Amino acid sequence: MEIIAVGSELCYGRIYDTNSFWIADKLTRLGATVQRITCVHDRMEDICMVFEEALKRKPDFIISTGGLGPTFDDLTIKSLSKVTKREMVTNKKILKLMAERRGVKVENLPSNLVKMARTLKGATCHPNPIGWAPVTIISYEKTVIVALPGPPREMQSCFNEYIAPLISLRTRHRSVAKRIIVKMFESMVSPLTNQIMREMPTVYMKPLVGEFDREKGLPVEIVVFAANEDECIAKMKVAIERLRSLVKEKGGILQIPEK
Repeated sequence: MEIIAVGSELCYGRIYDTNSFWIADKLTRLGATVQRITCVHDRMEDICMVFEEALKRKPDFIISTGGLGPTFDDLTIKSLSKVTKREMVTNKKILKLMAERRGVKVENLPSNLVKMARTLKGATCHPNPIGWAPVTIISYEKTVIVALPGPPREMQSCFNEYIAPLISLRTRHRSVAKRIIVKMFESMVSPLTNQIMREMPTVYMKPLVGEFDREKGLPVEIVVFAANEDECIAKMKVAIERLRSLVKEKGGILQIPEK
């Protein structure tokens, strides 16, 4: 799976890309693996290039956020039209829903809302539960492309309602994550976590050296994947106890922080 965050403000470092972080966490919890996250400027040639490069890698899903608004630099749908060679169309059902929410006739909708009702021919278009820009979902060869709105609350609402069920059907897996503390240096911990990952291929362990504290210790992030949450929890216990045993052999201490 790949995530594409559209917005020059992200590339200029003016705001944090919280959307990609949130989506990656949700996808991981649903048993998916994010292979790449890309931020791109609000330039059509750049957006097209990023989508084209992603499609060449043939991921199951490409999930984009941003670029669905009514202004001149909202170019996601137009870019996808060029990349997929699908005609841009105005979704009449979305227009009707917009008009009902506004309490006006469709022909009296302002031009900015009409623009946000654009999607691609043959795509599935879902209404935004708390905003205006709808969700576009289109299949291109073996990849499902999802275009989500940029405002975080809208993006999260759309993802939970429309995208999470699609991902769950595809992965049929779940994951759980936990952070523990090991009172050892990274150079000593990494061989141990690597050993466990070799022994348990559906377990991921990462010592977070950037958060090392000489007094508190070294945080280690653990993510496990399994068919359901109960299996994830059971596997997590096995992984932690295996690490605890290896750490103890090396003279270290493993601690599980209280919530």
